[in-house]
Amino acid sequence: MVEVNIYTDIANKKEGIFLSMLGIPDAVFSVDTVKNLLHDNPAEQEFKFNIHCDGGSVSEGLAIYDLLRNSGKTIYTNIDGSCHSMAVTLLLAAPAPNRTANRNSRALIHQVYGSTEGYANADQLRSLADDIEREQNAILDIYAQRTGTPRATLEQLMKQEKQRTAEELLQYGFISAINTYTTNKKQNMMNKKTKKPNDLLNKADRFLYGIRNLLAGAVNFDFTDADGNVVFSTDKDDDTLAVGDPVILADGTTDGTFTLEDGRTIVVAAGVITDIQDPAMQTENAQLRDAVAQLTNSLAQAQNLITELRNQVKSTYNVAPRAKIPGRTNTQKSVETLKNEAREKRAKINGGKK
Repeated sequence: MVEVNIYTDIANKKEGIFLSMLGIPDAVFSVDTVKNLLHDNPAEQEFKFNIHCDGGSVSEGLAIYDLLRNSGKTIYTNIDGSCHSMAVTLLLAAPAPNRTANRNSRALIHQVYGSTEGYANADQLRSLADDIEREQNAILDIYAQRTGTPRATLEQLMKQEKQRTAEELLQYGFISAINTYTTNKKQNMMNKKTKKPNDLLNKADRFLYGIRNLLAGAVNFDFTDADGNVVFSTDKDDDTLAVGDPVILADGTTDGTFTLEDGRTIVVAAGVITDIQDPAMQTENAQLRDAVAQLTNSLAQAQNLITELRNQVKSTYNVAPRAKIPGRTNTQKSVETLKNEAREKRAKINGGKK
């Protein structure tokens, strides 16, 4: 892959000479620049353009865009810092999966401007307005085709004339990924590089080193704050966090409290996570506590209702003691007494004989 830096204004050679007259360096990125690049690397199939450019000539930018699209090469573009004005169109020369940006890059999207040399009459101004509108429509066509964002939305972005962040560029389809930081990355033991004195062996070793990285992969993850700044990294095989996990703080210290971009607050002491406060989890716990409290209150009300119903249906009737039959006693008589009574009754019936 051939890497090219677009770090100068987009203009043709004549415009470069004019810029030099104004005290601006005459080095420009032009159609001739791209043609020479392709001519000098006929066998190369991949070209990456790193953009840090304030823009420039609309006509030259459109010509470069067409040249890259018709080159038959695999094009990659990345925003190193700024990607303003016509440089945005060059960014879109690469297919969507091949367009990236550094996290703190910025892009200025605005309407096309034109100027007149000296005075102009109404017809000339109308003609200039038509030219400007034609060029602006051409750029909007490229934006809509290459980003997938509705043309009306893109036209509003032009009219707002604001610098856009990498996150906004990702949102509107100008790029497909934001680059992650790679400093202080821990690799597993397969990724260790052995230096050799011979240059040829060094080249071969670098090649094998890259292959091993692709096969083994990095084993740590970066965690960022709300502003996209890396605050610490882990050497786990996934991007989960738990109390007790060791971390590497980006500022080189071993202690601190950090709020991540997802809202979690992580407390680190001696290079180890000691506490994780998750607002989402706290909200869920609060909701669960409220639900339990409501359920407990409902059960108490139900219990009170049951008690009240029981009190209402409970009988207060007491069985009265059995009334005594007149002339009888409830005292239980012995068998002998009963026999004697029976004999006396029989004697009365038999005339006194027992």
